[in-house]
Amino acid sequence: MKLVNQKLDWIQALRGIAVMAVMLSHARYFFLSTPEWGVVDSWLGPGAMGVDLFFIISGFIMVYTTQKSDGSVASSIDFSIKRFARIWPVYAVATIAYVILVKDGMAYFAEPGRWTILLKSLVLFPPVRSDVPFFGFTLPLAWTLAFEVYFYAVFCISMLFGRGRWLALCAWMLATVVAIPLIEHNHAFNVRTNFNFSFDYFNLITNSIIVDFMAGVGIAHIYLARNLRLSSRILCLNLMWVSIGFAVWCNYTTAADFHGPTKWGWLLALMVLCIALASKTVNLAPPRFLVWLGTISYSVYLFHTLVQFVLSRWLDEHGIPAQAWGRVYITTLFAIPVAALSHHYLEVKLGGATRDLLDRMAARFWKPAAATEEESTALAQPVPLRKRSA
Repeated sequence: MKLVNQKLDWIQALRGIAVMAVMLSHARYFFLSTPEWGVVDSWLGPGAMGVDLFFIISGFIMVYTTQKSDGSVASSIDFSIKRFARIWPVYAVATIAYVILVKDGMAYFAEPGRWTILLKSLVLFPPVRSDVPFFGFTLPLAWTLAFEVYFYAVFCISMLFGRGRWLALCAWMLATVVAIPLIEHNHAFNVRTNFNFSFDYFNLITNSIIVDFMAGVGIAHIYLARNLRLSSRILCLNLMWVSIGFAVWCNYTTAADFHGPTKWGWLLALMVLCIALASKTVNLAPPRFLVWLGTISYSVYLFHTLVQFVLSRWLDEHGIPAQAWGRVYITTLFAIPVAALSHHYLEVKLGGATRDLLDRMAARFWKPAAATEEESTALAQPVPLRKRSA
């Protein structure tokens, strides 16, 4: 009998692929000012699409893990505590580490306004309105977390509508991502567009990259529909083959060259949909390393640029010659164990302690929800590389 935590191994593997793609896309900057830059940029640059893949997976997981939500305030608060404990503590540590190791500590604050930028960054409020969709966070990678946390917040509120939560979620997204941009600016769905709303947060919630999350929500509903299943194994394998190949091909043409639903988003959504449908018929068994890498992918994402910078600077300071490809290799090699340590001590230990503390505080005001999420062990704990005994 297939265990629940084994069913989503393909999701974890996709996370592993996504974070490796993002890591390599950032590693390509070692080639700046070299003759190889043009070729390397064209090959590794599209790895940034891993962000869109992460967003689609997040939408999928939110639906999958809240199937038993009863629409109560308790279940929504329980959901928000789990998300906060999972995301914020390790992000805060990564941000402070980035300021100390990359921005030279207190020297970073010599320029006026830096304290404000840091504080806004820590609460994931866009610090710089003009830099869409990146918004100038202290930790540059944090722009994706700002969208992620916003989606979690809207998703959490929609849970309060019980059976009508999907209608409420879709209505809100249609209003903010489609209606407001069309009414105010006569266009939407360009993630680089700066709408210049006076309230900076509106520039985030109206960005069309949020549609990537909604694509994941839709795919999850299709995946969970018991009557929607492809009976042909051959058809499933061909759908996966073509959708993956098509997504890769489009990334090396002008069909897709940036984030968002009209670029990388729709290609990856189609690919995830085909894999999700195929997984209901075909027993997908991705490499255990990819599954494990997906488990620690959040820490890999947060810390890989820090490792790239610190290790590269150390090589320079000690006069150790290392060509660009050598730097790509050595920084990738060390980023993985650093992320594994972060996952264990920050995500699991610190995040778990944060969750326990918030649970105790919240228990004073409401009765804790009983098993409101079907969070599988594979989505929260490391997956061993060796095969478990029966």
